Amino acid sequence: MSIAPFFHIESDTLGTLRVSGAISFVNAAQALMQTPQFIVRADATLDLDLAALENADSATLAVLIAWAARARRTGATLRYLHAPQGLRNLARLCDVEGLLGLA
Repeated sequence: MSIAPFFHIESDTLGTLRVSGAISFVNAAQALMQTPQFIVRADATLDLDLAALENADSATLAVLIAWAARARRTGATLRYLHAPQGLRNLARLCDVEGLLGLA
């Protein structure tokens, strides 16, 4: 029996959200349903620290793009910090670094 990958989103005392674990094809739908809560102000910026994100694949990239799009629709800005090199490489290969602010 295969266990689905685990991911977790938590907030630190400075308001930065930390994403840990893995977001993959197995749990991407769950990750989309747990879109980080964006600050309502139109000019708000929310930081997501991705340093503890593991095994990034195209599903991970799709979820991060969807989260960023939802933030933009609310007028907020989502910044991804400390993206793992594998995720950066995949974003570059897919030519979406700019969408994620990784360029």
